[in-house]
Amino acid sequence: MIAARRWLGSAALAAAAMLLTACTTIPTSGPVNEGTGVVSSAEPFVPIADGPRLDDGPTQIVNGFVRASTAGFASDFSVAREFLTQEAAASWDPTEKVIVFDSGALTPTFDATTATVTYDIPVKATVDSSGHLTEAADGTRQTLRFGMQMNDEGQWRISGLDNGAILAYASFQGLFTDVDLIFASVDESTQVPDQRWFPANKAATLAAKELVEGPSPLLAGAVHTGFPATSALEVESVQVTNGVASVQLTADSAGNAAERSLAQQQMDLTLRSVGGISAVTVTVGGLPLGGDGSAALGPAPLPGIEAYAFVNERLGMWDGADVWQVRNSVGGLPPNSRGIARTFTDGRAVWLLGAGTLVSSDAVYEGAKSLDPAPESDDPAGSVMKTTTLYEGTSLINPSTDRHGWIWTAERDGEHGLIAVDGSGEAIQLDADWLRGTTIQALALSRDGARVAVLSRAGGRQMLEFAAIVRGDDGAPLSIGEPQTYGIDLGPSIGLTWLDDLTVAVLGEAGGDVQNDLWLVDVGGFTTEMKAVTNAVDITARQGERSLIVVDAGGSVYIRSGTVWSKVTTGVRELAYSG
Repeated sequence: MIAARRWLGSAALAAAAMLLTACTTIPTSGPVNEGTGVVSSAEPFVPIADGPRLDDGPTQIVNGFVRASTAGFASDFSVAREFLTQEAAASWDPTEKVIVFDSGALTPTFDATTATVTYDIPVKATVDSSGHLTEAADGTRQTLRFGMQMNDEGQWRISGLDNGAILAYASFQGLFTDVDLIFASVDESTQVPDQRWFPANKAATLAAKELVEGPSPLLAGAVHTGFPATSALEVESVQVTNGVASVQLTADSAGNAAERSLAQQQMDLTLRSVGGISAVTVTVGGLPLGGDGSAALGPAPLPGIEAYAFVNERLGMWDGADVWQVRNSVGGLPPNSRGIARTFTDGRAVWLLGAGTLVSSDAVYEGAKSLDPAPESDDPAGSVMKTTTLYEGTSLINPSTDRHGWIWTAERDGEHGLIAVDGSGEAIQLDADWLRGTTIQALALSRDGARVAVLSRAGGRQMLEFAAIVRGDDGAPLSIGEPQTYGIDLGPSIGLTWLDDLTVAVLGEAGGDVQNDLWLVDVGGFTTEMKAVTNAVDITARQGERSLIVVDAGGSVYIRSGTVWSKVTTGVRELAYSG
């Protein structure tokens, strides 16, 4: 939810206010009074909607309808239906699809011959009836047509329109909120979030409804849920009283004791993320959902505080303050070492030798006590360190690790799917036909282990795709699901890293003497573009945007500090947290 919170700023609220009729003024006379020093919390954003005015023309009717539709997301769309004929009002479903357009004035045109009002809309995103948001590429436009008709009183009304509504981006920011529906990893140990977008005033009800209905197609097969397929809300409203949300389910919504326990925890974790809810009660057919209390979903693991590194052509680590390296007795890196990664489970370092040999070492797992401070000058070791070969490939991409202990890579040509290797060197090849014909730049495993992000190119087009990982109860990967593309207008890129459970950072190619591009992509949300540093070649992160780290071609390490990058150390060729 990082990107979602990022763009909910004062500029957005100001833009939203400009879209609505306002009557506030600043006093220019009267006494100056001392304030109390207490700032009240912001009131919910509630647009004002007026019905049709007498003798409004076709374009005025459609403009009024769009304004009233915006207000309908904070009420019940009854005013918006006043702009429609009786037949259209009865059939129109405003929630089937929401088209979010770039904020600004829209100019309708009226064709008297066909009695049609037309809008040409710059589309920013769409949201379907289940709350799935899909961003639109820059320059995407859509034409909307409204059939017009005069009623018996000689007043224009809209007689023909598509289901759904249009909403300015600034208004969307104030009227919609993102909610993470919580599902369980296959081993039922870890929370797996599924980001959705709902009108803020109905967020609790819609979140409960969609949670009961199940995960997004992207996560199908990669998660468990405690709600049987026959589950449904008994009352189409979640009541919130004094911070307690009451969810009433039908009698067909109860599984066995363990499933009921999991369902209760999923609902509790999901609705507690909605503002104003501190407790959740769930009943099935009027009785408490109950369960055996066996559910224990925890957050996905955080990477350790130390990042592994290549330092002075040795294996080393950075603890956030100091850089350390293995002692002379351990030896230097083998020639052509690249792609450093750190495992979640046993603290091993894994990397590639040359084009296609995956190796590991436990030389740094004990931390600084087994290492020496990194010297400022290069002091090459006299011997080559010992490593364990895990896998031999042809042209592998840099590895990524998951919380189950598997190390992931792929052949760069995309023809052989994805490869998962365990700590003993047992390899599993997983088909991913959607990667055929591409060139893979990078992959990264989500912290919960349920998704893989893959950065690839095909025909000069840069793609960022996410797919579910179907696993056995022991965490071993079984198959890869169908991909979903997120991240819009990405340029040529070289690396990516997860920032949290739902956000990845994508590092663009070095652009000579200009800063590399950097994109933050929400899985199910929006893409934010920013800049990294000049000649950045590597990227990693521990948790959140403030932990973003890039390494430039000269070995300098920079960390994100507010809106700027601060150099924190030098002499590091590559750096990686677990993942």
